[in-house]
Amino acid sequence: MINKRKRILTYAIYGFIIGLIFPIAATISELIMHGAKFTASSIIDIHLTHPLMLIIDLAPIVLSVSFAVFGLQSARYLDTSSQLDEQLKTQASKIKNEHYFLEALLASTSFAVVRLNTKHQIHTCNQAFEDLFGYKQEDIIGRHLDNLIASDDLLEEASQISSSVASGNLARKITQRKRKDGNLVDVEIVGIPVSVGGENIGILGLYHDISSRIQAEGALKESEARFRSLFNESPISLWEEDFSDVKRILEQYGDKEQIIEKLNQDYDLVMECTQAVKILDINQATLDLYNAKSKSDLIQNLSQVLVIESMEEFRDELVAMVSGETTYECEIYQKKLTGELIYGLLRFSIPPGFENTWERVHISIIDITERKETEEKLRFISFHDALTGLYNRAYFEEEIARLDGGRQYPVSIIACDLDGLKQINDKQGHDAGDRAIKAAAKVLGLHTFRKEDVVARIGGDEFVIILPSADLDQNPTLFDRITNGLDQFNKSDLDDDLYRPISMSLGFAVVQEGESLKDGYKSADKAMYINKSRKKARQNSTGR
Repeated sequence: MINKRKRILTYAIYGFIIGLIFPIAATISELIMHGAKFTASSIIDIHLTHPLMLIIDLAPIVLSVSFAVFGLQSARYLDTSSQLDEQLKTQASKIKNEHYFLEALLASTSFAVVRLNTKHQIHTCNQAFEDLFGYKQEDIIGRHLDNLIASDDLLEEASQISSSVASGNLARKITQRKRKDGNLVDVEIVGIPVSVGGENIGILGLYHDISSRIQAEGALKESEARFRSLFNESPISLWEEDFSDVKRILEQYGDKEQIIEKLNQDYDLVMECTQAVKILDINQATLDLYNAKSKSDLIQNLSQVLVIESMEEFRDELVAMVSGETTYECEIYQKKLTGELIYGLLRFSIPPGFENTWERVHISIIDITERKETEEKLRFISFHDALTGLYNRAYFEEEIARLDGGRQYPVSIIACDLDGLKQINDKQGHDAGDRAIKAAAKVLGLHTFRKEDVVARIGGDEFVIILPSADLDQNPTLFDRITNGLDQFNKSDLDDDLYRPISMSLGFAVVQEGESLKDGYKSADKAMYINKSRKKARQNSTGR
């Protein structure tokens, strides 16, 4: 601002000085013309008697103002010029910096970058371009890009991309381009039109080597195809399910501990969760296992598959998932669509990446029905007497251990012994003895006792009955059922190949809470032998 005022003042002074020349020259000219002396009075007289001189006297002021205005314009011009110079310097610096930045970017980027002129000829390229295609920059400057790196079968495609970008369009394409050695490389191409002031001055081409990605995608597709093939052709029932809606339902009930507590208490919540599971896919083995005609047939009739007995296992499965487990295994009890019951070994797993969403859950179910039936047969054999089908000594001892300390007191124990088995074996053979043992088993097991009572053969001619929550001292009719059953059996004339008549010696004991069941059995056995001895004594005294 100070320089601007100084310039205006300077120009005004110059104008004033130049303007003084006119009145001084006019005054001298008039004095000479009139022959007047150069005195103040003659000068004043000339100026007062000639009006034109008064006008000429204004010349310094007029020129001073005019020069001041010119100075103002000059100052403005200089300011504008200075601002333009500064802007040009700033713009030049900015362009230079951008140029350096662009050069640095092109040099450091992993993208292969090439700059083309309007004729699609290579102007320059970066090191990544050289590395990708195997050319040196000095060898390819001025070469037509498409003819250089497009194979014959892709030349038309390359020309279309170049034409589109030359028309001002941004182009993007995943394709292949040819290296110097003739091999094709998978690339993603981005073509960018470059224009200045609306005029197209060239093209910027970017090439991203996606060979690794293409290979990975191919490997993934192959892996998915292999998985799908294994999935569909597996002899094991496989399910792919989505539990995300189940997760959303459970999260309404609070944190992990609260959810688990709710699942253990609320059967309706478990049922709601079963209905929220989405079945994404099942394989042929699954359709075969459940006798389903199709995937939709199984899904629409899934309620027939799930039985009440399997709900507890499903709840445990949910608890495991809520607890953060990604794998879980259990045995389940289900039905086929045709109604047959099956046992299955279920194993679920949450694949990596879906631990927090449950959007993918893989489930396998192995049919173990035959194994379970075999196990049940083996269990039956291990706990049952082969000759009579009654429980054996092993089961009797296990039941004694289970009831001991329980809450089913009083417990009554009846000890039974088949009379005369040795004599039957000695006189009529062991086959007759076996038929006698079977006869005793039939008497003891034929609607004589309750379902919860245990009737076991624990030795050759020894039987025992355990009656939980029963007191024979208070209710001796339970004891009388055996003697009544013996009378009815001996009087029967059924052709059942069982030995008749038979007799049994009995004894019982009642075990109260706090007492030992083993001691109770010993007491019952002792009472039985006392009765047996008395029976023998009576038989000897009567000679029978």
